[in-house]
This record gives sequence, C-alpha cells and structure tokens, in this order.
Amino acid sequence: MLRISHSGVVTSWRERDRILRRSGVDLTLVTAARWEEGGSMVEFSPDGDEFAVPVRTVGRHPNLFVFDPRPLWRLLGTGTWDLIDMHEEPFGLAVAEVLILRWLRKRRTPYLVSSAQNIDKRYPPPFRWIERWSLRGAGGAYTCNVEAGEILRRKGLRGELELLPLGVDVDRFRPGDREPPSDRLRVGFVGRLIPHKGVDVLVRAVALDERLSADVYGAGPEASALGALAVDLGVADRVRFHGHVDETALPQVYPRLDVLAVPSVPVAGWLEQFGRVVVEAQASGVPSVASSSGALPEVVGDAGILVPPGDPAALAGALVQLLDEPGLWARLRGAGSESVGRYSWAAVAASQHDLYDRVTKGR
Repeated sequence: MLRISHSGVVTSWRERDRILRRSGVDLTLVTAARWEEGGSMVEFSPDGDEFAVPVRTVGRHPNLFVFDPRPLWRLLGTGTWDLIDMHEEPFGLAVAEVLILRWLRKRRTPYLVSSAQNIDKRYPPPFRWIERWSLRGAGGAYTCNVEAGEILRRKGLRGELELLPLGVDVDRFRPGDREPPSDRLRVGFVGRLIPHKGVDVLVRAVALDERLSADVYGAGPEASALGALAVDLGVADRVRFHGHVDETALPQVYPRLDVLAVPSVPVAGWLEQFGRVVVEAQASGVPSVASSSGALPEVVGDAGILVPPGDPAALAGALVQLLDEPGLWARLRGAGSESVGRYSWAAVAASQHDLYDRVTKGR
C-alpha cells in the first residue's frame, strides 16, 4: 500500500497508518516534510514511524502544491503496489502529479482519492480536467462528510465510496471526573483565527452575559483585530487569547473548558467540512455549541447544541442554557462520550481497511 497524505506531517494523525500496519497492511506513507497546520508550521518528526517518508513540497495551499517528484518516482518504480491511497482532493495538483508519474511508470495500480469538499464547485481548467480524470479512473474514494460523497458521485466517481470521518486518539483525549458548571461558564475555542471561523461572534456573545468567559487557543491573521474587539466591547478581562497550542498539548486544554464553541460562519466557497475539534472535545467529556453549518450538524449530533451561524445572541443564549437548564450539561457530556467511539482511530482504520479490501478485490 502506497499512501500519500501531506497532513501525515502531524505525528498524531499517523495513528491510522500505524493501526493499519499492525493489522497486516504493508503500508508506506509519503507525507510533507514541512506544512502549516493550525496557523503554525509543523516539521516532520519520525517518532519511530520508519514507514513514513517525508518529502519536500512546493506550494502551501492544500490543493495547489506538488511533492518533489523524485522520491515518488523511485517509490512507484519499486515493488508491486496493490493500491495507491491519495488522501488529497481529486482536483488537486498533487493528485495530478501522482497520476502522471503512475502513467509514465506504465503502472495500472488502482488508486483511491479523498475529499472533504461539501460545495458543488465547477473548477476552471486545468483543475476541472484533473478532477474528471482522477474520478473516472479511481477504484474508490472516501469522504469525511455525506455531501462530499454525493458530489463525487455526481461528478463521475464510479468506484467504491466510503464515509470515513477524521479520527481522534481516545487514549489521549479522555474525560476526567468533574462537576457541571454552576454560576459561570468557561467557553473554549480551538482553531485558526481567520474570519470564517467566527471567533468575533464568540467575543460578541461573551459580551452579552457576564457569566460567560472565553479561552481562545489558536493563531492567525485575525488575532490583533479580535483582541481589539474584546477591548472595545469591554470584555478583555473575560476573553483570553493563548496563541498557538501545539497539537501534543491539546489533551490538556479541553479539560479546562466547560464547553467548546465552534461558531463557524459560511462564506462564499467555503463551509465547515468536518470539525475535528468537536470530536476531540467529545472524547474529553466537553459538550459543544456549534453553528448549524456545513458538516457540523453531522459531527455534533445529539452531543451538543446547534445555533444559527453569525448570531451572537443565539450563541450566548445556547451557552447560558448549559447553566440555566438542570441536567443539560451532564446529558450532552454523556452523549458525546457514547458516540465518540465511531471516531476512534481504530474504527477509522477498520473502515479504511475494508475499503482497501473492496477496491483491491474488485481491481
């Protein structure tokens, strides 16, 4: 198995690959040597993963980059691969690069593509051509939300299709013993500080009720403007900005929170595609209040509260509901703990292994 995923640069996100290898898959992972995740550059660290091959990349956009072709050329020419798994969007330049190298190597190895794109977009050439080429020849695809899979079918995918959520390490993210919040609510945000993540909506919501405070973990171009907004609204003492938090430190962040806010705002060309932070919060025993936008309702389920996007009053009302409605916080916390098992890396790897079997047997 040759698996290609630039996001494998994050050590913890390689857990799926480790489990697949332990289950008997002879897997080699090609990943980025350096990539920006969460507003900060991440350098590849092997951490004992000898199966992972870090490769230099050119370009920083997830769909507008290519790998150094030389390692890919060498890998495609060694041995007989049963399957190439490209954890990249089917219209991306990296997919085109791999398919061209595969063709030059005169290989007929079946391949998979992946998608999170939940808006039915018509791309300009050459991306439209890349997408059509990759989907029509793919043995299968996997998506992290339902709409993305339906879009791939409409665009020509003929092979297998699997709904495959992003995973969480349920051994690292664990709920601790704690009492429900009583008179004050500590709200958390984890993510990039960019406009469509809606952190300004959270700051405005905090300003509407003195019982609310917010801890914002993340970095990005909106940091200064958000800090100024908190000062202007008179809540600088109740909205704390902690900056970028390394992924390895996140299991210690969630237990400090009473609730996670995910106030994403839909913008032209973008909807929330999954919401990994919701799953991490659920595994940590923390309920979520999220925008009813994109794939968030799928992930939040009955383990949180959904509110209209871009509405500070609705967000504030849902947050204080956790203080005012007896038993609500505990009920949502319990629902999250029950549902998070389907997002464990073990469950994700098992579904991926099943997809591999279906594609290779029907090659």
